[in-house]
Amino acid sequence: MRTDEDLREAKTAEARARQAVVKMAVEIRPILGEDFVEFPAYEIRRRFVSAPDFAAGLPDEAIGRLKSMLAARSLEVRDAVLAALADPEVWLAGVDSEGPGKSLAENGRLWALTVPVADLVREVLAAFGFPAGDEPIEYRMPMRFIHKKFLPGLAEKYWAAVADLREARARVQEAEEGRVREALGKRWDRM
Repeated sequence: MRTDEDLREAKTAEARARQAVVKMAVEIRPILGEDFVEFPAYEIRRRFVSAPDFAAGLPDEAIGRLKSMLAARSLEVRDAVLAALADPEVWLAGVDSEGPGKSLAENGRLWALTVPVADLVREVLAAFGFPAGDEPIEYRMPMRFIHKKFLPGLAEKYWAAVADLREARARVQEAEEGRVREALGKRWDRM
């Protein structure tokens, strides 16, 4: 029967598309991991430099403690977030997102797992008494090369793989519905 063959082909295409999304996740995770360590130091340095009155009053010893704390906690946070990002379902959740996507942040379920990176920045700023800034503290997808890889380009490839998976799932659903219609037609004709 053609509908059974259509369903088999659609499910094979879905499995391939699913694997492509998971493969992109495997490629992207280490790049994010590198940035999970770099972002807090960059963000805190940026806030330090942009608050000259506060920075001038912070003793060198406190800066040393801040950097030590940041180095240790960044690794802990990175490991915890990368462990959460190891779940393929988080990456596959992009199928439920609207539009083609340009940033990983558009996969809300995935991006919510990066919140501890921004939380670390808040924690360190509070621990050392930094003045509250007007700008919110949030982790943003890096827009630079990391290990010779450009994350925005990888994000576009990820979203292309997600679009393929979305399309493959639609074909599976269509084939399953065709199979049901065929069975109902045969039942009707038997009576």
